[in-house]
Amino acid sequence: MTAAPMPSGAGNDPVGALADLIDALDDHMRTSEADKRRAEGNRISILYVHALFALMIAPAFAALGRKGMSGPIWVLIKSMPGTPGSLALIMFLGGLILAIATTLRDRVWEMVGLGFLIMWYGAISFSFAVAVLVWIIGGGPGPRPGLYAPLIYAHFAVIMLVHCHTLRRMMLASGRHG
Repeated sequence: MTAAPMPSGAGNDPVGALADLIDALDDHMRTSEADKRRAEGNRISILYVHALFALMIAPAFAALGRKGMSGPIWVLIKSMPGTPGSLALIMFLGGLILAIATTLRDRVWEMVGLGFLIMWYGAISFSFAVAVLVWIIGGGPGPRPGLYAPLIYAHFAVIMLVHCHTLRRMMLASGRHG
């Protein structure tokens, strides 16, 4: 078995080798800490982006009105009480809660805000998917709705779930469980 190679410049000086190893460890720790701060900053920025878009999507969705919800893909959504306003309110509250919680760095409330967004994206995705399924089974009225829209909204719901999972893991790692 051969000994580990000495760090460059250490020669046969064990003190120099130890100093080089400590310097390398220090460099690694500073780099790791910088990476951690950057990742946390990116996570927070992404949550703000989700919050901002939710706050913009909500009034745009409400502005559709019932008349704007035409075509077979809207059948199930139109049967929900108070739509589009009720769904717009869910999206707006999610964005507002998420923005405030992210500013306060409150992970539990970030999860609440994300939960509202999951409900909205999930409801839209599910209702669009049902419309596609009904059309496929019965050859429904009007043009065939595509799978594109339900998949896009399902994708956003999954992204919100991933954020919640990350927040939960962070809470568990820090010892905060609720």
